Amino acid sequence: MFKFKSLYLFGYGLILSAIVGILLGLFYSLQSTLIDLFWQKATFGGLLDAIMLVMVGLVIIISRHYFGPLPQNLGVIKADLKQTGTANYRYVLLQMLISAVILVSGTSLGPEATLVSSTFLYSIWLADKQRYVAAHFDDLRAQSIGMRLKVLATPHRYLLHYQQPTAPLTKVATYQKKALITTYFLNGTAWFSGVFILTGEPSLIIRLGQSHWQGRDLYWFLPLVLGGYLLGKLWLAGMVGLRKIMQARLTNDQVRVLIGGLAIFLASLFFPHILFSGQHNFHLFTTIWQDQSMLFLMSRSLLKLILLTICLNTGWLGGDIFPVLFASTAQGMAISQLFPQVDSLFVIGLIAISMGSAILEAPLVAGLIMVILFLPPNLFWVGIIATGIVLGLEKYRQHHQARREQQQSQGARLHQSEA
Repeated sequence: MFKFKSLYLFGYGLILSAIVGILLGLFYSLQSTLIDLFWQKATFGGLLDAIMLVMVGLVIIISRHYFGPLPQNLGVIKADLKQTGTANYRYVLLQMLISAVILVSGTSLGPEATLVSSTFLYSIWLADKQRYVAAHFDDLRAQSIGMRLKVLATPHRYLLHYQQPTAPLTKVATYQKKALITTYFLNGTAWFSGVFILTGEPSLIIRLGQSHWQGRDLYWFLPLVLGGYLLGKLWLAGMVGLRKIMQARLTNDQVRVLIGGLAIFLASLFFPHILFSGQHNFHLFTTIWQDQSMLFLMSRSLLKLILLTICLNTGWLGGDIFPVLFASTAQGMAISQLFPQVDSLFVIGLIAISMGSAILEAPLVAGLIMVILFLPPNLFWVGIIATGIVLGLEKYRQHHQARREQQQSQGARLHQSEA
């Protein structure tokens, strides 16, 4: 009986994770298809851009009024999960549709925020469905087939939220739980990949060329990593400053959305290459941008970061990983012109990893994406070691910041007690 129940729940989990993978794959394909339709094949120019941005702006304003910011922030989802044992996944399908519409606008953001947020929400939903079926398994077996299908197939009913166990899980149970989560994740990823391939999406792997780095280039390894990290922190400080100014000055939601739409429209007229996530624009670094001046590359990188900051703080929400890596790579290409004696891709890769890690404050994400998707294979270990160094720098920075905040908090309490 126990074995049958376990197999039943395992099979149900595989079906649900497959559905999640398919839905996420369709979302990615939808936003890619719409972008291609409106921006690659349309011939109306600025007029169509303006009309489309007005329509998307209205969608953002209406959706924020009724459903709040979409896609949901991952930090908010985690906080809800910790506090209530679940999260609000009722509008996850709607969030994917609205995100696809926002991304079509040309906003300097990517689909990764929606993919991560939706994956997290769907995972919580999957667990709640499985938990209900497990708790009512014997009752369901006594029901008719129609009733069983109704319970299994109704998405927003027959759910059981997580409750903190009275006793800690055994090591075996913990390993089993981790194995199930991994299996469902891999199954969903496989179905997502299947949709990705069947819909003809272009490969995410865009190599920046061939590197011919030599041993003498390693003399510049540490200076480039540290320099890129410090440069990234400088740009991050500028982005945070711009965000604070916008939050202080733009207090009306409609005005914020209007400013964001205007920024995107101006970019579409004068700097179209800084639109979208930049994920599929990496080919520019091996084609028409290869011979551009240092000033051109630096300016495009900074404009990309400025537009990214404006979009994130005016309701035109999306992912910041690929836009930051695109801007960091452009800066790396610009800086490589200062070191003609060093292999250019060696410089570009180290600057992109260190600068991107500093801005995103996520070295593993920035480093692994650059190494896997964009850098040539012979820079693999160079990129991995650079990622490890930046990870250590970020850990030290976070530890130092937490210690300083703790000291400030203790000082404030001491001052209050003396008063």
